[in-house]
Amino acid sequence: MKIHRRSGNIMGGSEIVIVGAGSHFTLGIFGDIFRANDLWGSELVLMDIDEERLNAVSKILMQVVRREKVQLEIRATTSLKEALENADFVIITIRSGGLEILKDIIEIPLRLGTVEVVGDTVGPSGILKAMIEIPAVVEIAETIKDISPQATVMNFTNPMTPICEAAEKAAHIRIIGLCHGFRHIQNLASDILKISESERLDVSAAGINHFTWTVDLSYGDENVYAKFLEGLFLEENEQIIVNHRYLIGRDLYRLFGVPPTLSDRHTSEFFHYLYDWINHPRYGPILKEISGYIDYENKTLKQEVFENERRRIGSLLRMSRGLEDAKITPSKEYAIDIISAISNKRKVRLLAANIPNDGSLEGVPLGRFVELPVQVSGDNITSLRKFKLPKPVVSLLNLHLDKFQLLVDGILEREKDLVLQAMALDPLTPSPEKAEEILNRFIKRASLLEYSRKTSNNL
Repeated sequence: MKIHRRSGNIMGGSEIVIVGAGSHFTLGIFGDIFRANDLWGSELVLMDIDEERLNAVSKILMQVVRREKVQLEIRATTSLKEALENADFVIITIRSGGLEILKDIIEIPLRLGTVEVVGDTVGPSGILKAMIEIPAVVEIAETIKDISPQATVMNFTNPMTPICEAAEKAAHIRIIGLCHGFRHIQNLASDILKISESERLDVSAAGINHFTWTVDLSYGDENVYAKFLEGLFLEENEQIIVNHRYLIGRDLYRLFGVPPTLSDRHTSEFFHYLYDWINHPRYGPILKEISGYIDYENKTLKQEVFENERRRIGSLLRMSRGLEDAKITPSKEYAIDIISAISNKRKVRLLAANIPNDGSLEGVPLGRFVELPVQVSGDNITSLRKFKLPKPVVSLLNLHLDKFQLLVDGILEREKDLVLQAMALDPLTPSPEKAEEILNRFIKRASLLEYSRKTSNNL
């Protein structure tokens, strides 16, 4: 995958743009710049449509820059076009529609009989979320193409796979999807193997976002994969498995011969078995607990979600006014690592990134976005190794990729039937009739009918 860098800003550093900057996530990315410690002289451009949050984050960052006496320009704007002028790197971290639309994304499918745990990637809720996020990200991508076509674009918004594929297809930009899911198995394995520094565990995993499978683990020069697999079934480690929410993951390893990388919170949603798991006497309570924001009894979004959002916004505002200490800690996400490597012309290995398959994941069509270890070198980002996963796992990956392709085409072409077919393919959809009802209710609630063209078949 070829990536590009333009000449940089007038200070000689890089022009880094964060789209959707009005949140705590930006504070973590800012902390990563301090962690990298080699991007001074750059300009960090913050863009968000919420001016109050944007101004709060901007003030916090400028306070820290002045306090630490570092050479980093901070600029904030609500104009996407203005933000993207001369951009070298663009980080997309948006959430379209706010909590009200999230409420519909979660509650409409739940009330029509679906089950879910997170609802941001797969299942009917994942599809509804894509219907909201993809048009917004595509608009950003097309603006990047028009204004700064050489920029390296990194996306954090879910659902990751269809968003990246839609942006690449619609705008023909180079986009990298980033996620920290590999840390789940790092943390689990470090506890099982009694390793104190989980980040030193080298994970080799591949698949699609939130649905990768680990084929190797090493710690320094020692391969610890076999010890980890054996440790999954030792009685002394049972509480560790429970604590890390990996009971279903262990069952899937027993079934397929390769362990999933993420905890049960995400992995479970890729299977129709979730309908049984959610009612299982042992698995069910854990799944409902780790969901975090679904009230399963009332089939609603928990009120705490709204309360937590208000607290986070309040915290940003207090920090910006000096009423609360600015909490700047590195996010340990990979965006700044990529920017640092390209800007300083050095190589960096990443345990996971979402890029088009170049043949490194056997059995998955070329060009489809897959998540695997990569190396950034110069103007290239390439996979580090070949992966051959068990045939049943590859079949599952392709099922979801085929669904995502229908979904992307349906949203880009505004064809309701294609979106309906995508939802009908998803293992968590109860029936074609329920799929159509979910889609119709959501379109009505989200006012997506404004996109209608000539027939009722159009979104």
